[in-house]
Amino acid sequence: DGMYAFQSALPTRLLERGIMTVDFASQGRGESEGDDNHYGFVHQDDLKAIVDFVNKLSFVQKDNIGLLSYSYGVVLATGALARYPKMPVAFLIDWEGPSCPGKDLRRGLENDEAWAYETIRFLNNGREPAPEELSQLIIHGGSIFDEAYWDERDASRFAAEIPCPYLRVQFDQDHAQGSSKTHMIAIINAATMNGQWTRCNDNPPNILYSEEELSQYHFHHYSGNETAGFSSSYSQSVDMILLDYVEEMFLSRPYESQ
Repeated sequence: DGMYAFQSALPTRLLERGIMTVDFASQGRGESEGDDNHYGFVHQDDLKAIVDFVNKLSFVQKDNIGLLSYSYGVVLATGALARYPKMPVAFLIDWEGPSCPGKDLRRGLENDEAWAYETIRFLNNGREPAPEELSQLIIHGGSIFDEAYWDERDASRFAAEIPCPYLRVQFDQDHAQGSSKTHMIAIINAATMNGQWTRCNDNPPNILYSEEELSQYHFHHYSGNETAGFSSSYSQSVDMILLDYVEEMFLSRPYESQ
């Protein structure tokens, strides 16, 4: 769903390299009719319909259709891929998606992580809620304690069933979860253990990540005055790094050499 990400210049830059992008709004978003399903099964079905439509276009290279997700979009992408494994998708590139927003936030609160408290203050109009008020906090349409709701929107669960290569793009400071990499590890390790080709940034492919060894991995850094934040998907740093990775996955197809 490109409503958030494609306010950047990335689609134009990709088109100059012969890579077409498709920007769409799921039901209940943008100018689309219907109710916002917050990337649950209804929206995942919408993505499948978009891929099926693109696959029928005469000028599209059928074996080279890829998905690029930003942030929460990884739930949409992994959900559709896991539920429809025959979708003609060659790979998924994910920029800093959460493993599961509700569960991530609960974990962050339990571990006393600063980003989690910043998020709940944001959700509660700047005020930190009392413990008994937490169940009333809504993120992406659901309470953070609603297990059934988040099972439908759990990228780490879906990643264990995706049928294609997976590239994670991760900065040292995540745009939503600060220095935490737990969400990243949950998704990429699930896909790797499923037997898919995986890679985070330009680290070696197909490795399992651990919290204890994070200092050994390469994570990207923002340049100049840019910093991590909810609007950082518009940044030049993110644009240029994604441009290189998208071009690599489409044109060089590194996953084929493994």
